[in-house]
Amino acid sequence: MKLLGATAALVGVLLLGVLPARAEPPVNFSGSWELDKNRSVLPSRASGMPGDVLIVMDHKGDLLKIERRVSMMGMHRTATSVFYTDGRENANVTPRGYKMLSRAHWEGASLVIEHKTTVTRNGQAEVVEVKDIRRLSDGGRVLIVDSTVRDPDESGPEHFTLVFVRK
Repeated sequence: MKLLGATAALVGVLLLGVLPARAEPPVNFSGSWELDKNRSVLPSRASGMPGDVLIVMDHKGDLLKIERRVSMMGMHRTATSVFYTDGRENANVTPRGYKMLSRAHWEGASLVIEHKTTVTRNGQAEVVEVKDIRRLSDGGRVLIVDSTVRDPDESGPEHFTLVFVRK
């Protein structure tokens, strides 16, 4: 019986030792990132996209706040989204006013964010799904976002890669 109690105590101590180590994310995305259009493969709807895209990320523990700033033809738009990297679902509003449900989780040093948005087209509701995989490269100076969009309006999923450089 003493051996069972000692084993349980040892397992408890080991688990407590591991839990604080998971408090910090594997990667911290905090910073300002500018889109490098020359190194990116843009989505088909954005081909020849004029203007600039800057994202500012504030990443603390399980909370990731992303502010997107787009400047195009003298117009400036800003959109902010919040994600929890521990797998909790949360809602944000897209620039077009749709509710977007998202879940984020880690796969090694990559952050996977899966989004679902219900859009209404011609009076019919359709679900658009997006999967973003974010990772750092080049010693943390480059942010790569690999995206896949599944839209019922399209013939198949669209894949594109956005490359951002730390400012």
